[in-house]
Amino acid sequence: MRCNHCTDAPCVAICPTKALFKRDDGIVDFDGDRCIGCKSCMQACPYDAIYLDEQTHTAAKCNFCAHRVDEGLEPACVVVCPTHSIWVGDLDDPDSGIARLVATNDTTVRAPEQNTGPNVFYLGADRAVLDPLAAPVNETYLWARPDRQRLETAGDLDPDPETQASTTLNTAHPRRWGWRVMTYLWTKSVGAGVLLIAALALALGARLGAVGDVVAPALALVFTALTGVLLVWDLKRPERFWYIFAKPNPRSWLFWGSVALAAYSGVAALWLLLGVLEQT
Repeated sequence: MRCNHCTDAPCVAICPTKALFKRDDGIVDFDGDRCIGCKSCMQACPYDAIYLDEQTHTAAKCNFCAHRVDEGLEPACVVVCPTHSIWVGDLDDPDSGIARLVATNDTTVRAPEQNTGPNVFYLGADRAVLDPLAAPVNETYLWARPDRQRLETAGDLDPDPETQASTTLNTAHPRRWGWRVMTYLWTKSVGAGVLLIAALALALGARLGAVGDVVAPALALVFTALTGVLLVWDLKRPERFWYIFAKPNPRSWLFWGSVALAAYSGVAALWLLLGVLEQT
C-alpha cells in the first residue's frame, strides 16, 4: 500500500535513529544511511507501506518522490497516470486544486481509527476496497494465483491443494521477527529476575551470601548481555546498532529500551563489583 504521509506518523515516532522523519512540507521521508533494520517501522505502520529493501537491508517506502518535489516536479505516479486519477498538492492552501477537491466531495481515508491523520484521501472508493476486513469472504471473492517468480521468492510453490486459492496481494510478507526476538524475551526475564530476587532478599533482611552478592549479579550480566547480542543480531544492519545511541530519537521506545538495558547492565556490574569486594 502507498504511504499515507500521516500528520502523526507512527513510523517516525518509533524509529530509534530518526531514519524516518517528517519534512517541513509534510512529506514523511526516509534516510537509508541511518536505518539499522530493526523493522519496528514496519510493525508501526497501519497501512503496510514499509518494506525491506533486499539490496540495502534497510527499510524503504514511497517518499512522495521528494527529490522531484524539490525540483518543482510532481511525483512520478501522478505524471504517468493517463486519466489524472491521482491528485497531489498543498492541503493547507484552500485555493489549491486538491484542497478544493477534498473540501467539496465526500472522501474517505484508510484506517481512520488509528488516529494517524492520513493525508491520502479516496474519492468514490467502496469501503470494502479500503478495509480488507470489510470485503465479503464467499464464492464471489476474486482470487488470483501469483506468478512462479513471486512464489519462489515467498518459498511456497504450491497454493492451497483443495481450493487452488492464493492471496491476491503481490507483496511478500516475510516474518518480521523470528526466534532471536522470541529468545530475547526469555533471556531478559532471567537477567531481570535473578537480580530482583536478590534485591527482595536484601530488602527483607535475608542474607544469601555469595549467591546474592556474586552469582545473582553475574547471571544478570550474562543474560542481559545475551539479550543485547540477540537484539543486535536480529537487526538487518547490525553493524549500525550503535546509531541508537549516536543518532537517537528520544520519542522512540526502542531508544529508551536500549537505555534501560545499558543502565541495568551498569547496576548489575556495580553490584557484582561490590559483591566481590564483600566476599574477599
